[in-house]
Amino acid sequence: MENAKDIFLARMESLRSDYIAQFPTRIQKLNSCWLDYKSAEDAHKMELLHDLVRHAHSLKGSGATYGFPTISELASQLHTILSNLMEQDKKPDTQEAKQIEILLKSLKKMHFEEDENYTFSPPMMAEYLETEHHPVNESLLLIMNEQRDADVLVDQLQHYGYDITIISSISDLPATIKSINPFAIIMDVFYLDGLAKLKKKHLVKGIPVIAVSEKDDMHTRLQAVRAGTRHFMSNPIEISTLVDALDAINTKHLEDANRILIVDDTKSLALFFEATLQSVGMETCVVTDPMEVLDKLIEFNPELILMDMYMPDCEGQELAAVIRQHESYVSIPIVFLSSEMNRTKQLDAMHHGGDDFLTKPIDPNHLIKAVQTRTKRYRKLRALMVRDSLTGLYNHTKTKELLEHDLYRCVRSKSPLIFGMIDIDKFKSVNDTYGHPMGDKVIKSLSRILKQRLRKSDVIGRYGGEEFAVILYDTNVTDACRVMNEIREHFALVSHSDGEQEFNVTFSCGLAAFPMFESASELNEAADKALYKAKEEGRNRIIIADLDCI
Repeated sequence: MENAKDIFLARMESLRSDYIAQFPTRIQKLNSCWLDYKSAEDAHKMELLHDLVRHAHSLKGSGATYGFPTISELASQLHTILSNLMEQDKKPDTQEAKQIEILLKSLKKMHFEEDENYTFSPPMMAEYLETEHHPVNESLLLIMNEQRDADVLVDQLQHYGYDITIISSISDLPATIKSINPFAIIMDVFYLDGLAKLKKKHLVKGIPVIAVSEKDDMHTRLQAVRAGTRHFMSNPIEISTLVDALDAINTKHLEDANRILIVDDTKSLALFFEATLQSVGMETCVVTDPMEVLDKLIEFNPELILMDMYMPDCEGQELAAVIRQHESYVSIPIVFLSSEMNRTKQLDAMHHGGDDFLTKPIDPNHLIKAVQTRTKRYRKLRALMVRDSLTGLYNHTKTKELLEHDLYRCVRSKSPLIFGMIDIDKFKSVNDTYGHPMGDKVIKSLSRILKQRLRKSDVIGRYGGEEFAVILYDTNVTDACRVMNEIREHFALVSHSDGEQEFNVTFSCGLAAFPMFESASELNEAADKALYKAKEEGRNRIIIADLDCI
């Protein structure tokens, strides 16, 4: 944690040094713009006045941000005079022109020595980094009284990608935890007394424990609660129920970092915001030219846009309105971050598509909390819109949208891509024989195996019913076929039980590759035809699409 703080402070000091070094050039541009304005013909004065307002606005926000409040104060006075002139569509009178030149001279004479002792206030990183993205932890610790019970659990859980360690003595628990750092422990109730003693001696971490028992009575359950276990399950264990519990425990490890698009033509400010957000684990993309934003939206797929109001060629509220014209980006939060203090103008900007308005300069903790609050709410609302309620996978519409997005990236980067269609074999007979609730468990079982055995960069969607789709970015046909065959083989070995009898299920899959198939519709059609061919040839197999599939 201390190291992260030091890195943040060092980066900020470097940005501050760059700001000081570039300041004379910025003031020179501002002065040149003023001289051009004074000598320009009336037809060009408004355009130059607009540039003056933008330069003053930039200094107003950046000065105090880097610890120079005097710059912000002078720039604010300058901005007020220039903005009034622009709104009234008039030229400055003698007094106004004199005030402008006095302010410009004061900025030009700005000395930085007096501010040498300024230090940045770093974000409270301990508070935020707890929610930062962590690598998925699949280490499980298993301690069972009967080796046969342990073997059954290992045989089934390994198909879901868990890395399982077995111990036979409770005394080995502290050392094993230290060695493998499991995200959960599955433990026979036989060992609960020993677990309670180890906890009293502070010899084990607070790792969630799932208690397993042959008995299912009040006394045994109470014993498990008092020992501090998270879940209780009785033998024979329903594997899908156990995996549900493990998913619930491990959910926090599966969250991605927030993706924030920063749009600000003042590079020094954009880099300040970027350093602040990156210090707590967020991913950022900086755009200083608003005309490039639409391309970056497709490429970066942000969860929030942090945007300045006054920019060249396209102002913030205009850009927000353009973004809102695209159906895919209607729900993305847009937060204006500007030194504009006029409440009427702030509300007008939000009327054009903004969700919030923050003012520069801004405290790093305030910025982080505002961004996290908005992205958290966005994720919840987005999940309702784009996720399948049973599996948590992307729904049909979102999967097709992501195929277009990933294909766009592949065209730009000249990378390969695989689109796959998966269908559970003879699924109707599963529903007819074991009932629809059991069919839902089979669907959830396949969705978990896909999530745990594919990369986080891969897209997995439920296309409808028992049909799934996968998008494997930057993957060739050979690797895709190998991975999907491994998943197919593991899924075929998973035992499903309705409480009376056990059964196994298989799936078939069709794969189509870009650039052989160039558009999303061609990939979809080719994969679908390859899947149909896999069904015709006997099911439980992978078929790779060729050009005859379109």
